[in-house]
This record gives sequence, C-alpha cells and structure tokens, in this order.
Amino acid sequence: MSNVFLEEIKGWETWGEVFQSIPAFEKLIKRIFEKEKLNCKEISNLTAGTNAVFKVDNFVVKIFAPIESGFNTEIDFNSEILGMKRAMDMGINIPKVIAASFIEDKYLFRYIIMDYIEGEDAKDVLKHYSDSEKIEFVRQLKENIRKMNTTYKGEYPEVDVKERILTNARWNIFSNKIVSQVKELVIRYDMVNKVYVHGDITGDNVMITQKGMLYIIDFADGRIAPKEYEFPPILFDLFDFDKCMINEFIGGEGIETFAEKCFYGILMHEFGFYFVKLICERVIGKEIAELSDILEVKEALVSLFS
Repeated sequence: MSNVFLEEIKGWETWGEVFQSIPAFEKLIKRIFEKEKLNCKEISNLTAGTNAVFKVDNFVVKIFAPIESGFNTEIDFNSEILGMKRAMDMGINIPKVIAASFIEDKYLFRYIIMDYIEGEDAKDVLKHYSDSEKIEFVRQLKENIRKMNTTYKGEYPEVDVKERILTNARWNIFSNKIVSQVKELVIRYDMVNKVYVHGDITGDNVMITQKGMLYIIDFADGRIAPKEYEFPPILFDLFDFDKCMINEFIGGEGIETFAEKCFYGILMHEFGFYFVKLICERVIGKEIAELSDILEVKEALVSLFS
C-alpha cells in the first residue's frame, strides 16, 4: 500500500510547518479512520500544541509527532493513554477514548481517537463568570484534582523531574545566576509524597459545557511528581492570576506555606521558565533580564496570594 502522507519531516521546523495542515493530513486521517472502521466526512482544525489535532465529525483525532520531528512522543502517547484510563476509572469527566494505536505510513504515527466534547475552552468561559460562578468552578476542579493527585498504583512511563529541569535549556533565557539558583534549589528539594499529576491543567485543557460541566483533556504531560507540580498551570494559565479563583483554590492553607509549595512547583515544572517570565511581567513588574535573584519570585507569590 502506497504512502498517503507525503510531507518531509526533518526536525521540529518542518513538523511545525505542517502539523496543523488539513491538506497534509487528510488522506492519513481517512486511512486511520478506515483502519478503525469509523466514518470520516468533515475534518476541521482544533487547538494544537506539539501534536496534530483535528475534529473529524463527532470525534477528535490526535496524531503524535513522529520521531523524525525531533520529539520522542512515545512516552507522551503512553502517558496519555494511562492517564485517561485512570481518570475514567476515577469518575473524572474526560472524553471517551474510541481507539488508540499506530499506523505505518511514510513515518510511524501514533494516534488517539476520542469523543468530541461540545463545550468551550475554560479560558474563554471563565472571563465572563461572576465570582460565585468562579468559586463553583474551582470547587469542581479541586474535587477532580483531589481524585487525580493520588498515589499511582502500577508502572508509569518514567520521567525524572529533577533531571529534566537540570537539562532544560529553556531556562537559559535567564541570567547564569538565575539558572544556577534554580538548579541548586531543585537538587536540594525533597520531593516527598509523589503522586500522579496531570501537569498541564491550562485554559486550553479544561472544557466547560453549556451546563457548566468540567472536562479535563490532554493527559500527555502526566507524570509522577509532588502535588505542587500541578499548581503553576492552574494558577497562572487556567485562572490567569484571578484573585477570586486563587483564593478559593488556596482555601484555608497558610499563605506562606502555599507560596513555598507553589514556588517549588514552578521550579520543577517543565515550563517553569515560562511561569517565572509571567510572574516577572505581571506581578514583579520587571523584564526577565532585570531579575537578579530567583527568590524575588517567591516574595512575589506571597504578595499575590495575600
């Protein structure tokens, strides 16, 4: 059988040029749906991150970047499958998985087909909520997180959180002093009570239906880590620094205690560099080049949460 995906993938740049292109993926999607004995009529774009994501009739198909893109997405694929199965078993609202497999074409493509959720991204809904609606949303979210952030029983794709930070070149947007401080603090941090974390609960990865039901999607960044790993995307992306939602999320916990946990959650997070940049701009009021000590971020968190 001849190949139907005809684009050349040689590194991230070439993948980035095509991964949202319907013409590039249309024939591959049709072949995948034929393989899974599913109808495929109308294809449209959805918000994509690293992988190719499309709406196909009443389904969503997520096609993971092949190894030729420069990304090894096998761990992400396995993490997503395990995370979604676990969430479903726990009664957390997620899209139903219809199929998860791979297809060998010009490249080996792993894919997941799931139900399409009729709803909107939380980031587009929350900005129109009243305080009482925000509080109800946060309570619903916290209940889901309470179920999710528990000890994982069984094997899970290994992601060494500390090692990932120590080798994460994206921190290099900061000064050498800041980078050294981050590495030293992460090395010394005692990562006790590790649990399963989703790791990417952002405004794009939480859906809200017309009835106000919350659905969590995109489990590819799931890993075993301290609970505080979960905090930064929630507070600074999903909540977008909103004081009402942050206060409800903190609950009765002491401000300084929570700020300390959040600070280390930022430092150990895969996208911690981005959250520090946001805090510099929106709380401290500095450009990243002006940040002279990483502990300024911790002080800013105490101020933000007070």
